[in-house]
Amino acid sequence: MPNDPTLNVTRKIIRTYQDRILGFSFIFLIPASILLGLPTSQYTIPSWWHSVSQTYYAADSAVMTGMLCICGVMFITHRSEKIFEKIVFVIAGISTLGVIACPHGEEFFEHVGLFHLSNHVSGFFHIIFASIMFVTFGVLSFLNFPETAEELRNSKHGRLRNTIFRVNGIIIFIACLFMLMRQFFPTYDWIGIITEWFIFTPFGIDMLIKANMFKALKD
Repeated sequence: MPNDPTLNVTRKIIRTYQDRILGFSFIFLIPASILLGLPTSQYTIPSWWHSVSQTYYAADSAVMTGMLCICGVMFITHRSEKIFEKIVFVIAGISTLGVIACPHGEEFFEHVGLFHLSNHVSGFFHIIFASIMFVTFGVLSFLNFPETAEELRNSKHGRLRNTIFRVNGIIIFIACLFMLMRQFFPTYDWIGIITEWFIFTPFGIDMLIKANMFKALKD
């Protein structure tokens, strides 16, 4: 039954744990990629600090791709209450899985990825999927996560949560713009992983706020 209170409680519990898994995953994504890439890079030295995606070519790439696969499935199956938020989560999930299926091009290989695409073609799709994924994080943080005026009436710390969501959304959008600019203007390679940190970490914090992980922000 759609209005079954037991079912609603179950969905809320599932949603809370989905938010926690996603939050911790994206907060630890950058540190994990550095720790895995630093000692295990096989082909380019030191390629690990270019971006999280570069870990795809490290010896322990299964850890990173596995983490992103779980996040992709979590996005697609997220138990959102709002229809638009659900749609954005699904888009985020598909793009996250696309990032894994189509890794960035690597000069040591002629064909790469799940579909064995040519180096350049896979790299093109990788950028498209990554761009969509990053933008969905900004949309969720800035537009979807903030509570409505009606919800704020009975919320003690709702306004503070909304401020954090929107500030993190702005940070993500600025980082996305900088990532776009990097495609046209030369920058240091290590700038890539720093910029990704300004995307993944704010989004991870937002997910943990939604999962009521911070006592100071609970109602």
